[in-house]
Amino acid sequence: MLIHGIQTAWIALKSSDGKSLQTGESGLSQTGILELDHSVLGVASAELKGLDGSKLEKVAGNNTIQYSYADPLNPTCSLTINSLDMVTLAKIVGMEKQGTGWQMADTKPIGSLIVKAPSMTSNDAVYFCFPSGNFLMGDKKLDTDTDSKKTPVTDQLSFAAIDDPNINDMYRIYATTDSDWKSEDNMFKELFPDYTGATGSAGSAGPASSAGLKSSAPAAIH
Repeated sequence: MLIHGIQTAWIALKSSDGKSLQTGESGLSQTGILELDHSVLGVASAELKGLDGSKLEKVAGNNTIQYSYADPLNPTCSLTINSLDMVTLAKIVGMEKQGTGWQMADTKPIGSLIVKAPSMTSNDAVYFCFPSGNFLMGDKKLDTDTDSKKTPVTDQLSFAAIDDPNINDMYRIYATTDSDWKSEDNMFKELFPDYTGATGSAGSAGPASSAGLKSSAPAAIH
């Protein structure tokens, strides 16, 4: 499918065994899944790598190539979110509240990432889904404003997928052109068996608002 840009994306936190969504105060929304919508000024980029083995290896014998195989998968994503609130950022990268500020904890929580890319030629879309993995906070390069322009600094994150116990793999791709496609809600239920309802929005006024989430520490892996 000819796709272009990023239509939207979702993130989540999971239990330490990777099987369950964290919801409410321990998660990112009441349902556990948070959409990165206009309230965070959207996602600027999501560079996906390692969806297949890095290269094909060949086994030679008797002066011919007898066999070939691919190196192991290593799915990663370099993610740029334009304006993620501090509480949500702290939760997904594993920071904890100390005094009135935040500092990095010794363990990383298990997170999830889903990126939706629309088709250029139809109303269809492709979903790149990584149900389990870890987020790392990127570097910050702060440059001075000048008399002619401001220099914004976005939130850059790295995500590395790990084996997910619910799908028994590192990632899954959905396409709305597939005859088996049903809905986004059905997709979420396949990826997260305990998912129960509509996703939250980072800017919603209700309990799913990331700005209103408490600072309780998420479950983590050691």
